[in-house]
Amino acid sequence: MATAPPSNTNANLLTTHRALLATLTSYLTVAIHHILYLRRIYPPASFLSTRAYNYPVRQNRHPAVCTWINDAVSAISDQLAKNTVSIVSLCIHELDTNQVLEKWSLDMHSLPTVAKRDRDVPFAATTEVTTSNDAESDDDQVDDALAHTINLTDLEATFRATFARLSSTSARLTPLPSGSNAPELTFTMTIELRSNADRPVGRLDANERRWIVAEPDPPLPVAGGQPTSQTDQQDSNTTPAARSKPGRTHPIRRLTTTEPSPLHIELWVEESAFKLSSQNASQNPTVSFTSTNTYRNPAIRAKEASFGAGKEKFFDPLNGYGDDDIEGNDLNRKPGGGAMTDYQRM
Repeated sequence: MATAPPSNTNANLLTTHRALLATLTSYLTVAIHHILYLRRIYPPASFLSTRAYNYPVRQNRHPAVCTWINDAVSAISDQLAKNTVSIVSLCIHELDTNQVLEKWSLDMHSLPTVAKRDRDVPFAATTEVTTSNDAESDDDQVDDALAHTINLTDLEATFRATFARLSSTSARLTPLPSGSNAPELTFTMTIELRSNADRPVGRLDANERRWIVAEPDPPLPVAGGQPTSQTDQQDSNTTPAARSKPGRTHPIRRLTTTEPSPLHIELWVEESAFKLSSQNASQNPTVSFTSTNTYRNPAIRAKEASFGAGKEKFFDPLNGYGDDDIEGNDLNRKPGGGAMTDYQRM
């Protein structure tokens, strides 16, 4: 006969490193989908209205987009488990030039470093308890153990506050390029490693083979020198004032729980100098900002894209999609269908 579980068991407490990482990666998946919706990387019609952590959010319904995000988060989770990650970032950049416009970052350098064999071991208590009185000792040990756990309810409340700040911060950002002559935008995920971590490049692990080394920052131009590449030529087309203008950083929210918690995470977004200079050039005719790239018409790009062709591609009655499948603007309504209609809690 199975024995009853201990009386102090609480499903709302995160007590192990594995449970903590599962919760964070689940939040990261929801945040990526929501940021893509807020920044209009894909057409709004391709997003479902759903709820996560009891908060209205958006999720892209295309299977290929969902698969890519899930694979990326899985690779990030693998590196988090190996204690190598310092910062996780979602970078929005131009498809043709690879110029980063926005960088949404999550600082995870303060996550506890846990060995592989200890991922399922409860967080250790730092206070030693005397054993002179067994009853008092047991009570003290329980209180001390609870002091070193994370309350999932409090953490989800922080997640809700974070999504509210994501929406308000996105509304204050400089708009991304739009219009008939606007460049095509896409996104990618990056990680910055801790100073003592090995790079996940050139390994035999399948998850680590998904990562590539980031391109280093371009060298400073030599005074009076001639551009030697297409990138240098593009940089030379901008004015000195535009090239020297710094980017802009917007703090969003700190993810933390009551002390003493092992969770202290910072979230912010950076607007690149390239984005700000491009915006100023389009608003100020006295500033000369040109590009050597020829961009395709947005209608042509939408027609070629499997995820964003609107009703002709996405809502196909022959394949089971009709006018009734289009989600309205009611964020509190449960989605009726589509790929991955709801977020799964890890």
